[in-house]
Amino acid sequence: MKSTDLNLLVHFDALMSCKSVSQAGEAMGISQPAMSSALSRLRYLFGDPLLEREGNTWTPTARARELHRTFQPLLHAWQRSTSPETAFDPATTTRVFHIYATDYLQYVVLPRILPRVKAGAPHAQIRCLPPKTSGAPDMLSGNYVELYFGHYPQPPDSLRARFLFEEASTCLVRAGHPALSREWNLETYLQYEHMDASGYAGYFNAQVDAALQAQNLQRSVGALLSSYVATPFALASTDMIATLPTSVARGLAAASGTVMLPTPLPLPPLSVSLYWHERYQNDHAHAWMRQCIGAAFDRTLAP
Repeated sequence: MKSTDLNLLVHFDALMSCKSVSQAGEAMGISQPAMSSALSRLRYLFGDPLLEREGNTWTPTARARELHRTFQPLLHAWQRSTSPETAFDPATTTRVFHIYATDYLQYVVLPRILPRVKAGAPHAQIRCLPPKTSGAPDMLSGNYVELYFGHYPQPPDSLRARFLFEEASTCLVRAGHPALSREWNLETYLQYEHMDASGYAGYFNAQVDAALQAQNLQRSVGALLSSYVATPFALASTDMIATLPTSVARGLAAASGTVMLPTPLPLPPLSVSLYWHERYQNDHAHAWMRQCIGAAFDRTLAP
């Protein structure tokens, strides 16, 4: 490979991480035509398509995956070694930290971390961004967000994680719900339709259905909302049942006119962690933010 072609490795890493020409261009701050041109040169260089379109998505070829596994550690090591060391002073920084979290996790996490962040870094900004359909790893590897709050059972090797807390589950029904005049058990729980709230990945609902399937049972879901925080208020005008993170149910029950009930089947706690891409591991500002967030949840088992 000619020395003048070495810059294409950065383009290659962005393409493999984002699996999208437009998103890779966005991550690198160049136009889509410029990234398409880089892809064409990479294809010629390696004698391989590298990315092949399947429907509306791009899929790396086996050769591309092999090359990426080889080059990515070297590229990241080079970037870390050649990046200038800059002092970080939280008292004067104006850095903007882009994060992703569902509305439930914003409800739980932000009240804890914002006072700490603003006390130490009064001019820093936290900006919550909407999800992208490509998922958590691509949002982080594509540099769309720097930090991801959530539950990710099998993160790729390129992501780092810090455990924050575990969250229990609680059932919620409207005040005056007919289930309140009956014995509250699994039979009653399954008699009524359910209202689910789902973040990007839907792990919380999946654990409910998995616990039921283990007993050869299933529930009927009558509504699926994209907002955990809105669910108690929508629930209050129906006879549906919601199974929600306890913090949301407890915090909004009184305001929404709903009543908390214990889950009538054992559900594992939801483990919530903070995720970031390996590229930020040695970033001083990023490390300070991670430490600030972690300290807000140290010695805490649940929000």
